[in-house]
Amino acid sequence: MTRADRFRRIYRRAHAGHPACRADEWLTHPCRDAAGRITERPIVWSRRNGPWHRQQVIFVGAAPGNAGGKGAGPLGAHATRIPFGGDLAGANLDVLLGSIGLNRNHTFLTAALNHLPAAGGGEPSLAEITAPVGDYPSSLHLLRDTVIACGPSLLVALGNVAIRALSAALGLEPGDDPPARMPTLDRIRSAGIQRNRLLAWPAELAIADDFTRDWDAAWSGPHRIHVLLITHPSAQNMSPFARTETRFHTRMLEARTALRDSASRLFGWQLPAVRPHSPTKGVYSLPEWRELIAPRHEQLDALWRSKGI
Repeated sequence: MTRADRFRRIYRRAHAGHPACRADEWLTHPCRDAAGRITERPIVWSRRNGPWHRQQVIFVGAAPGNAGGKGAGPLGAHATRIPFGGDLAGANLDVLLGSIGLNRNHTFLTAALNHLPAAGGGEPSLAEITAPVGDYPSSLHLLRDTVIACGPSLLVALGNVAIRALSAALGLEPGDDPPARMPTLDRIRSAGIQRNRLLAWPAELAIADDFTRDWDAAWSGPHRIHVLLITHPSAQNMSPFARTETRFHTRMLEARTALRDSASRLFGWQLPAVRPHSPTKGVYSLPEWRELIAPRHEQLDALWRSKGI
């Protein structure tokens, strides 16, 4: 099995209820069910999430983003099938990616729930995360397979839902029913995971033997996964419109510093002194990006740059 085939198998399982998506790995058209009807909340898992090969670092959020429309309007992952695009969270994430010299063509973006929550935005519920998705028993099973396919050394958890979902996903055994609960934040903190601190995946949050076997089969060696929990880059936490003395600004600084320190320590990367601008190829060449997302992100990017970020 080639590396792309691992992603293709996940893609087809996640979109099992969308026959037309099978041959449309870039999701150039909206997801449709078996009857040909456009789905209300498409599965945001495709080549638009990132390249289908091994990644040194991947980013995991709570849900793929609604751009303030709560399931309506042209922006948001429900419309563009592009995760974290068109709103402050997406623009803030691009700032963080650029701070370590990455862009969306260099990593994979996924989430605890890869479609819009029923509420139209915000954090998904446990019931949503543990509900079946496509041919998967739950989104946690989809997240588990995504981590294995990407083979990262570093998992960046964007907020509390993401780190809880990752902890649950890596602990799944074959045949497990979706868990009735995910690890609590107290348990995660007691394992040593702290915000903005790089850590080798702690033994207290056990990784399932099945995960280890599948990783070994995919990558011919043991996993050496590290984790970094940072504040979710949503508008509730970070904003380029805020004054520099506010927490909306300093949270961005803290997350950026933690990410840069982690990339330098773990990979020895030469980090850019000035954040590069987005390219024009790959995800950035998609019409939804060029026509809808890019104008908004460029406006927000300019605000961050005016404040030295």
